[in-house]
Amino acid sequence: MKIVCLYGSPRRQGNSAELARRFLAAAEVHGAEICEYHLNNLTLRGCQGCNRCKQDLETCVLEDDLAPVLDAVFDADLVVFASPVYYGDVSAQLKMFIDRSFCYLRPGYISLDQPSRLSAPKPLVFILTQGHRDPQAFADILPRYSQLFRWIGFADVYPLRAVDVYHLGDASCRDELLREADAVAERLVAK
Repeated sequence: MKIVCLYGSPRRQGNSAELARRFLAAAEVHGAEICEYHLNNLTLRGCQGCNRCKQDLETCVLEDDLAPVLDAVFDADLVVFASPVYYGDVSAQLKMFIDRSFCYLRPGYISLDQPSRLSAPKPLVFILTQGHRDPQAFADILPRYSQLFRWIGFADVYPLRAVDVYHLGDASCRDELLREADAVAERLVAK
């Protein structure tokens, strides 16, 4: 199984990255091949709204550092998105990828039963970490993006949400979060 992980945090040692690495380590034990991208290290642009991917191309027209990432996600068996919650949403780095994944939708996608160009629906592990202590704060992110991800062509979304992880290393000190990352890997990779 080929897993592609997109780190949306500008902090390589941040809590979302810690949980993603824990998931990936558990997946590797079961033979998964891992490919990782730190989006903050890439030179990339947002979707230009040009619709070329709906006219004469089947991929995004932009030729920047995100082009091979889009290809890798397209070819992956399972995808991991890991992001901190910044100002009530996913990080700008991950949001830029999400916007560019518009190229995965076929022309006329609005009215199609199968709007995605992805060859087969693939599972998505969606890791979100937030420093805010209130679990109701920003609880709308998971359902809102999960609906979008299914439309794009991800079969099922497996959320891993950590609340009250403000300081670096907070997530790695919470056994219940680490066990949850291990359990999701076991469920998805060790089939």
